[in-house]
Amino acid sequence: MSDFGGFSEFSVGSVIGRAWTVMWRKPLAFFGITLLSSIISALMGGILAAVLLALFSSFNMSNDVSVITAGIGGGISFIIVSAIFQGALTYAIFMLLLHGEASMKEAFRRSAGRVLTIILASLIMSLASGLISIVLLILGVFLGADISGGFGAFIIIVAVIAAIVIPIILVVKWSVFAPSCVVERTGAMASLSRSSNLTKGFRGKIFGIFLLVGILVGIFYAIAEFLNNIIFGDGLLGTITSAIVSAPPLTFLSVLPAVIYFSLRVVKENLAPESLADIFD
Repeated sequence: MSDFGGFSEFSVGSVIGRAWTVMWRKPLAFFGITLLSSIISALMGGILAAVLLALFSSFNMSNDVSVITAGIGGGISFIIVSAIFQGALTYAIFMLLLHGEASMKEAFRRSAGRVLTIILASLIMSLASGLISIVLLILGVFLGADISGGFGAFIIIVAVIAAIVIPIILVVKWSVFAPSCVVERTGAMASLSRSSNLTKGFRGKIFGIFLLVGILVGIFYAIAEFLNNIIFGDGLLGTITSAIVSAPPLTFLSVLPAVIYFSLRVVKENLAPESLADIFD
């Protein structure tokens, strides 16, 4: 049984450190999950894009629709595949934290029953964030256009900033809905509500975690892609190398929500190992 004493503090550095440690507890399995997820998502996206393109072409639509279909196919495949693999990764991380070991077969079995719920919650979160952003932009432009001078421009600027900031707040607020869904077996709306309650009071730190990790991952990607293009170019070998190199940072980003959720439950609810273990019995 794991010792939760180290989880008594919730800070940017401590959570990132825990996630880094957890990731390297089972690197081949976790990196493999991420790599497989990327490959399957790309294949599914290509197939869906081809199917949608053929469907739209039968109605004599413009060739520009290929760009739209590729985006739709890629988006749908990403949502489905990420739901499956994120659920499995979440369960595996919890088993590591609880017992120091994890069965990937059991992780995927547990994840299978939560896929549709995770997808639904993801869609709700995406639609809510996107609609709020669009509404704010439209209101800002219309109101700002009706007012001449600097005040009109100020309204537009405020609307643009709000359209960026508010969706970010929502994403942070709902950042642990997937672990909640898998661990507590909650429904889509209940998972989002549970995440909202857990992150309350810690959202600034959670934002700091994702911001810092996002910057570090961005720098890593830029350097890796630059070197990869110089050495291998844009061919098949370069694509394969890029996918392999991207596995660790993508895995780390996937591990973070589960570790944040685990840490929040220990800090806010004084969660003991025994009570967490009961969840999986």
